Amino acid sequence: MESYQSKGFKLLLRLVGRKRFWMKSGEALRKGIAKRRLLNHEPPNHFYKKLNIEKKCMNDYNYYEIRPTHVSSSMHLFYLHGGGYVHKITSFHWKFLRRLVDALQCTITIPLYPLAPEHTYKHTFEFVYPLYINQVQKMANDKDIVIMGDSAGGGLALALAHYLKEMNVPQPGHIILISPWLDISLNNPEIADIEPYDFFLTKSGLIEVGRLYAGGDDPLSHLLSPMYGELQGLSDITLFMGSHDILVADSRKLMVMAEEQGVLIDYHEYPNMMHDFPLFMFPESKMAMDVIVNKLRE
Repeated sequence: MESYQSKGFKLLLRLVGRKRFWMKSGEALRKGIAKRRLLNHEPPNHFYKKLNIEKKCMNDYNYYEIRPTHVSSSMHLFYLHGGGYVHKITSFHWKFLRRLVDALQCTITIPLYPLAPEHTYKHTFEFVYPLYINQVQKMANDKDIVIMGDSAGGGLALALAHYLKEMNVPQPGHIILISPWLDISLNNPEIADIEPYDFFLTKSGLIEVGRLYAGGDDPLSHLLSPMYGELQGLSDITLFMGSHDILVADSRKLMVMAEEQGVLIDYHEYPNMMHDFPLFMFPESKMAMDVIVNKLRE
């Protein structure tokens, strides 16, 4: 049974018209993106009392490293935040990452990767890939690193794993995907049946920002729509999805494709949950967090 907290949050999204952003197009969409970027996207000030937080720069782009102030494990998460490839990291991401650090005593690298419409996926990979390599080279065991991401960042996380395979770079110890955007074309006909239940995303808005991110290239390229890459040879994947998320249609499709390729994905679909639900504080979010933590402790 869906928690009252989840029902209440979805009602709030509906009342404030959160979905309206993803209904915009053209100049209205660009203005909406610019307005959202005026918000504060830095870690909350009180985090600095409990965490070791460093802001660094590589190839003219910034990234953060956060870790416990004292004891830490050898585990290192390489976290790619969501936001439709157009939005910066949010307070919800920072709070989620803080919970991960507390639970795992790990280090987390958070790339503030270049965003559309000013940039395309090519610019993103020109930053994210060498940053990942730089982090791995500092580690005694490359299996101690985990690639993780949510929403667009989840799609980017899987695309990065594909790119590592192409470049003959060892895979990470694990890949964790939260509500991943796996196909920027959104041509799955099952999306239409799910969209009325999704108070967060719309197909039309995502298609437009996906085009901006692709920069005119084939949207079905595995670096843009990573579900179309060959899954064999990638690290183990754990995927979290809610059934009231239009992106669930492609996650279900990915499961079929994985089975056809003889690949096992640890798939967790939660009934009635919204997009990116593990980042919040619903009872179902806490259940998903427990699964993530236990998976990474194995």
